[in-house]
Amino acid sequence: MNIQQKINLKHFIVLALALTLLGVSSTDIYISSLPEMVVFFQTTPNLVNLTLSVYTLSMGIAVLFTGVLSNRFGRRKILITGIMIFIVSSFAIAASNSIYWVILFRIGQAYGCASLLMVCRLIIKDTMTPQEQIHASGVLVMGVVISPAVAPSIGAVLAKFGGWQSGFLLSGIFASILLVWVMIIVKETNSTPIAKLSSLKAYIKEYFGLLLDAKCLLFTLIIALTFATYFVFIGISSYLFINKAGMSPLVYSYLFVIIASGYFVGNSLMMWLNKREITPLKLILLGMFISLLGLVVLGMSLILAYGFWFTALITLGILIMRLASALIIVPAQVELMQHFHEQGAQALGLATCAQFAFASLAITLAGLFHDQPGYGLITVTAIFFIPVVFLALKLRAIMHV
Repeated sequence: MNIQQKINLKHFIVLALALTLLGVSSTDIYISSLPEMVVFFQTTPNLVNLTLSVYTLSMGIAVLFTGVLSNRFGRRKILITGIMIFIVSSFAIAASNSIYWVILFRIGQAYGCASLLMVCRLIIKDTMTPQEQIHASGVLVMGVVISPAVAPSIGAVLAKFGGWQSGFLLSGIFASILLVWVMIIVKETNSTPIAKLSSLKAYIKEYFGLLLDAKCLLFTLIIALTFATYFVFIGISSYLFINKAGMSPLVYSYLFVIIASGYFVGNSLMMWLNKREITPLKLILLGMFISLLGLVVLGMSLILAYGFWFTALITLGILIMRLASALIIVPAQVELMQHFHEQGAQALGLATCAQFAFASLAITLAGLFHDQPGYGLITVTAIFFIPVVFLALKLRAIMHV
């Protein structure tokens, strides 16, 4: 019996979409509660932002090893273990009375989400052709679209009646339901498990070896920097719109619905172009040019005072950049895994590590500007995205040789 017969791929894609939604929503669902948490814990915005930056950094470290662990112990076991850790961490956060405990248990959530992210992608790699992988990955990206569209609003409503803790309670309940679903339908897809794990030194050497490959380095940096630009917005937007512009948390959450529509359009465009056999490199370059347009729109807001048109330009600029990121990230990930077919798990782990490490840095830098959030949003976004232009053009030169 082959792998495709052992696992119902259509059912798995739906499950993987739900798991992706769970992972992304673990941040989106409490983003509008950041100012409330500052007051609740009687602490500073920078310390509360550590719940975001430590989470993303921990994700970056965990993804280096969850793929490798699934090569040794099996995709199914690592996926189930990751969800269980996520469940325990979510409920523990909701019961925490110290911001330091929240930060600690966010590390547990991060490991669980890293397992969801890596193992789902590796099961897709185990069972599909490259073109099918791009389409399936595009479907999974819908979780990235749906979460920021609905999770902040759900979190804002829950927080109004049950406090910031209620979002984490919902995450734990949702994860518990998905755990049962995983145990019922997910079969083992790793047909060539490794006999034993190598030493930590050996894996570190292997990852550094991957980075010596020019294409790997370029793809990794393009993915990571593009991904990080949105986390600048995640890290600073609540202080910009709630503290400075005077929005209510619920109205602020509605902005994410608009921004999510940009990612939906970009993802749909990416899948449509992929069906017409547009190469991943052309998709990446198209996304780069569209992102530059979004950055220009963001810059235009600097001449405006806080108000409707300021909010409109910021939202439009982020929307355009989110649209463009859908054209960049998934094609780059698939092309990277195909470039290192036998080391696909390690290459994807390296790129995903860089994604979340840069996202953590983006959140940290954005948090430094919480007193001048408009200026900080545009400045830090430019710092992370402008290098993508030069990297993409360098990649184009290499791949055309």
